[in-house]
Amino acid sequence: MKTRALDFLLSGICIGLIAAVSLLLIGALVAPYSSALLGPYHVVADVFALFLTYGLASAIFVRLMLRLSPLRPGDYSMDHPHFTYWKVFTVVYELGRFALAPFTIVFAKPAIIALFGARVGRNTAFAGHVNEPPLISIGDDAILGQDCVVTAHVITSGHIILREIKIARGATVGINAVIMPGVEIGDGAVVASCSVVAMGTRIPAGELWGGAPARKIKDLALSDIRG
Repeated sequence: MKTRALDFLLSGICIGLIAAVSLLLIGALVAPYSSALLGPYHVVADVFALFLTYGLASAIFVRLMLRLSPLRPGDYSMDHPHFTYWKVFTVVYELGRFALAPFTIVFAKPAIIALFGARVGRNTAFAGHVNEPPLISIGDDAILGQDCVVTAHVITSGHIILREIKIARGATVGINAVIMPGVEIGDGAVVASCSVVAMGTRIPAGELWGGAPARKIKDLALSDIRG
């Protein structure tokens, strides 16, 4: 992946701003009280508070970025400004997600990706990893299994391709499955564990798909479909 000095400069500025705001908030709002309550142990509380504050500040920063310039689906060359924008967005998102990791129990994961721009329905269960949350839509009652990867980008032949991913109501993505850009998974459909759903694949409602690349295995009976 082509990386230029501009990428480091812009990412560094964004990270520095988020870190500076986080440190100011901790110094003004947390440290005086934690020091009084915990004495010499206040440093531990301050560090955890800093991680939490940095993560939340990163989410706010990302939402401001998206308000000014949305992450757009498309096919971009390595020299295109939107590729630079994607790299900066990814750095801010990944560091923010990392900062929130100590507070991200499995039940909180849908809320975390929603903070960074994903559209997440009610009663979802998620134990995997999402790239480009603003391009991801997950319907009510969907399940994304342990260590699955949902990625809205692929880099190939000197280009980055960005596509939206839609996972509909009641769909299930199995453990360690990979969902590539442009995939649509219909209501109640199931992707088997360790499958790779190729870019642009449309999985109709109520079907079981599996393999690498994933192919239809069978129609699911109504009793198999959660609803």
